Amino acid sequence: MGGNMRLRTVAAYCVMFAGLGLAARADNLVNNPNFVPSNSSPGYGPVPGWNESTTAMGSVSQGETFFDNGVIPIAGVTTAGFIQGDGSFTQTLNGLTPGITYVLSFYENARLGVGCSPACNAIPTLTVLIGGSTVVGPMAVDPVGDSNPFIFVTQDFVATAASELLNFSSMTPTIPGTNAGSDGTVLLSGLSVSSTPEPSSLLLLGTGVLGAAGMMRRRLLHR
Repeated sequence: MGGNMRLRTVAAYCVMFAGLGLAARADNLVNNPNFVPSNSSPGYGPVPGWNESTTAMGSVSQGETFFDNGVIPIAGVTTAGFIQGDGSFTQTLNGLTPGITYVLSFYENARLGVGCSPACNAIPTLTVLIGGSTVVGPMAVDPVGDSNPFIFVTQDFVATAASELLNFSSMTPTIPGTNAGSDGTVLLSGLSVSSTPEPSSLLLLGTGVLGAAGMMRRRLLHR
C-alpha cells in the first residue's frame, strides 16, 4: 500500500514538471482565433481583434450560408471567419522575440456553393503573410464537403521583430470560360501562433523531469 502511494506521488511530480514545460508552449499570440462575433448574430461586419479589407467578410456559424459544409475539429468551436471574393483579415502579433522560431497553424475550408451560380463555385486562393513575408501559399482552398473536418495547416517561421502583421489574404480567380469568379468564399478558424521549444530546451526539460522523479523516488523509498 505504502509503495503504491509513493509511486503515485512520484508520478504526480513527473506530471507537474512536464506541465511546466507544456505551459511554456501555450502562448497563442492570435487575438480571437475563432472569429467569434461581438454579438450573437454572426454575419457581415467587423470581427473583434481583426481588421477587414472589404465589407464582404465577417463571422459565420456552422450551418449558415457560407459555412455550408465541414466541421471545425475543435471542441466547442462553431464559428469561422469568412472572406467572400477578394479580401484579407489582418491583425498585429505582439510579444514576438526576433530570431525565435514560431509555429503558425489554422483550419481552412471553402463554401461548397452547390445549386448556386458558377460564381460561388469558384475555388478561392489563400496566402498567409507575416511581417510582409509569405509563410503559406498561395494555395487553392477546396471545400471539404459533407461533415468532414476542416483542413489543418501548419508552418514554422522565424520572427524578425517584436511586432509583425499577420495577414490572411484570399483571392478568387475567374472561372475559365465565364466571367464568374469573384464569389468564392474561404473559411478560417482555430488560428494559432505559438513558440516552439528548442531541442536543447526539450532535452533539458526531459532530463530535469527524470532527475526529479528519481530524486523523489529515492527520498520516498528511504522513509
